[in-house]
Amino acid sequence: MLLLHISDIHFSTGDIDKPYDQNLGLRGDMIQDVKGMRKQLNRPIDAILISGDIAYHGRKEEFDFALTWLKEELCPVSGCKIEDVVVIPGNHDVDRKAAEAPMHADARAMLRSTPISQANQAITRYVDDETSSQMLFKPIENYNRFSANFLCEIGFYNKDTGRKPYTFRDFTLSDGSTLRVWGFNSVLICDGKDGKDNMFVDPSAAQIIKREDGVTHLVMCHHPFGWLRNAGEFRDRIESVAHLHLFGHEHSLRVEDYRRFTRIRAGALQPSRDEAGWQPGYNIIDVDVSGRAHDRRLDVKIWVRHYHGTRFIAVSDHQGNDPWHLSHDLTPWIAPKVEASPIAPVAQIGAGPTNENTGTVMVDQSLTVRSVAIKILALNEKDQRRIITGLALDEEGDQGLLDYEFALAAVRRAFDRGQLQQLNDAIVNQPGVR
Repeated sequence: MLLLHISDIHFSTGDIDKPYDQNLGLRGDMIQDVKGMRKQLNRPIDAILISGDIAYHGRKEEFDFALTWLKEELCPVSGCKIEDVVVIPGNHDVDRKAAEAPMHADARAMLRSTPISQANQAITRYVDDETSSQMLFKPIENYNRFSANFLCEIGFYNKDTGRKPYTFRDFTLSDGSTLRVWGFNSVLICDGKDGKDNMFVDPSAAQIIKREDGVTHLVMCHHPFGWLRNAGEFRDRIESVAHLHLFGHEHSLRVEDYRRFTRIRAGALQPSRDEAGWQPGYNIIDVDVSGRAHDRRLDVKIWVRHYHGTRFIAVSDHQGNDPWHLSHDLTPWIAPKVEASPIAPVAQIGAGPTNENTGTVMVDQSLTVRSVAIKILALNEKDQRRIITGLALDEEGDQGLLDYEFALAAVRRAFDRGQLQQLNDAIVNQPGVR
């Protein structure tokens, strides 16, 4: 797996789509550097991991700009499919105006004043109740609308839309084992009083990860431990079960090598220019498995890149090596044997273009819930609803869902019912859809 790790992009309404966008050249230099690194490594990026602060003020137009940048610039140059982006929220992704209501302020004050021994229990009560959970997650609604494109929205658990208070995504490593990428929310309680030891990570993060044979865990959280009031249990857990820890927020590039895990801070892709020691950066991380079934190791290479003058250059390790090389022991695992069977063409009437040689209609095997989700979310709400109702993918109870939640629920139902190709065809046949 080749991963591109970025954080703290800070797309701001003060800059985007303006002739004086102060970061336009910087982003262009980063795009060119990613292009050069891809050529150097002779491989495309498999996944883009963004550890928070996509926006600056948490506004919809900032997230719209970010999505366009990912679709039209970063993903194409890196070779990464747009559906293989994984995101988590940061404090700048919170719409502070949406959090000014008295009930929001009262909830934050109460939770911050709760004794630390009772804090996780108090937060869990809020998250597990639909009404209070919706209030707690309301300030990141613009973020959720953006992250829904990657099925990374977070909030009160909803089985129809797939939403959870955290996110995770599975990728396949070189030996057939799984790299599970977890994204945890550290902006449950976020306002002008943010500070070190004053933030909270969702308590589920401490226990939701379990040890599994053949699964290597990577954890993303925007705030490093020093910012989290309830860091203790969370830190103990991920240090014992996760081999890779990715953070944002602190605008410094740093790689910390421990015997059991590697901790990586992304730096900021677009830090504030009046910030002391201003230096944009990002990372490329190669994750591979070596050794045999009973002597497996996780081999990690990290190309740390930072901005110098008008271009990005390498940050070498303490011995002057680029990339950084790290390795961690993995538990024994043997890939299960798969019985070989004849592979026949897959056909489904009315599901796609006709194969002229056989007269059957061939299914596009590359379609996934993620690839179809990002297509339907690009349509306006009127067209979404017309397609969904036309295919009878709506159900009673959908009335309480937001527009993007309604669309995601329909995509999941299409997958469950074997109608994903049919839904995809209805989307791409819309005028103006590419």
